[in-house]
Parts: sequence; structure tokens; C-alpha cells
Amino acid sequence: MLLKKIYPALLILLISSNDALAENRLTFGAKLLGAGWEGDNGTGGSDFESDKGGQFAINVSFKADNFYAGLNVQKGEYEFEDAGPDRFTVLGRFSSNDVTIEQTDIDLLFGYYFWPQVSLFIDIKSVTNDWKSEPYHQKFTGLGIGAAGYVPMNDRWTLFGSIGFIGENDIEDNTDNKVGEGTSYALEIGGVYTVNENNFLNVGVKTRSYDFDYRDSSNQEYKINALFFGYNYSFNL
Repeated sequence: MLLKKIYPALLILLISSNDALAENRLTFGAKLLGAGWEGDNGTGGSDFESDKGGQFAINVSFKADNFYAGLNVQKGEYEFEDAGPDRFTVLGRFSSNDVTIEQTDIDLLFGYYFWPQVSLFIDIKSVTNDWKSEPYHQKFTGLGIGAAGYVPMNDRWTLFGSIGFIGENDIEDNTDNKVGEGTSYALEIGGVYTVNENNFLNVGVKTRSYDFDYRDSSNQEYKINALFFGYNYSFNL
């Protein structure tokens, strides 16, 4: 079902980029995120906030004139000494206490610069939350859209930002059963420092928000807020 939604959008982007091969550039990057996870388990549940947490991300992107594509994989663990996010299954809701959750966030992006410094993109996202002390994980996969842009400040510093939204899609548990539906959005703002033609440093803030509606009429909301520092190596092909 998801692929049927993706193919038409990708076709439009590929057609738009047929004559955009004048400059090809490949970029590899890594990013360290100090992050906190907080939220609300909804009616009958508890609030929760991580005591420790953080993630590490790697990414690769390809740009051909105005067209670009990229893959970002972000992974890390969060510890909750008291209440944590509830687990939702086809058998009902189960509370989590003194738990460690590993989160894996994968984004596959396809975008196009319709304006000189502003682009629109399609985001194929997959988020998996894995309870380390329980035989349970939760997966949310969706198709989204967003916009990104940048503003050069001088010959060294460039400000950038992006915002993306994931429409309503299924949430599945570790038995691949649908337990609900969810939406999300992400916002990222920061700056890039140009070391030289091939090396770049970046720093900024990022927030991701999720809103999940479960089959038992429960609602769970949470945010993961992070400060990050990263490095990119980029070169022309």
C-alpha cells in the first residue's frame, strides 16, 4: 500500500531532474545527538520522561543540480527509571517501568529545489521502538512531505532548517499486528561551518513529535528533543 503511494511521487521528481545533471555531488555524514524523550500515555496512563538518552546518526546523500536523494539512519537508547511509554498490543495496554528502549529511525528522502535556496521533499520514514527487557517492539512506517532551506551568512557560516510531516499510517507490534495509527512531524534548525571545500561541521537543535491513536481508544503522545553536533565530507563526482 505504501509503495503505491510512493511511486507516483518519485516519478514526478525523477522526470523533473532529467536535465539536472550538470553538477553531481556526494556527501557522507555523522551526527551525535544528546536527546530527551518525554510524553503522555493518555487517559488512565502516566506521564513519562527519560533519565538518560542519546542517538548516533549516519547519512549519505546525492545531489544532481536541483535534485537530491538521501538516506539517514539514527539509533540510540533511552532509560526510564520510573514510568515509560506504555506497550500497546492486540491484547490491551501494558505499563512500562524501569525500562530501556532502543529507537531506530530511518528516513529515505527525495527532494527538489524549486527555488534557489528552498526545496520540497518526500520522506519515507520507519521508526522502531524496541523494549530491551521485554519481548516487544513497536513499528511506525509512513510517507511524508516537507520543506528545507538555507541562508548563507558569510563565507564560513550557513543557517539551515527543515520541517516535515508524516500522514496517518499504521502502528504494528512485534507480532506484525496493527495496534493503532499515528502521525508525526519533525523540525530541525542549525548552522553549518565550512572548514574547506570538502569538510563541514554542523550544530543545531531537532525535535520529533508523535501522536498515536490505538485500537482500544487510547492516545499516546511524545516528543524527542535533541541538541546535535555533526560532520560532513562532501565531494564532486
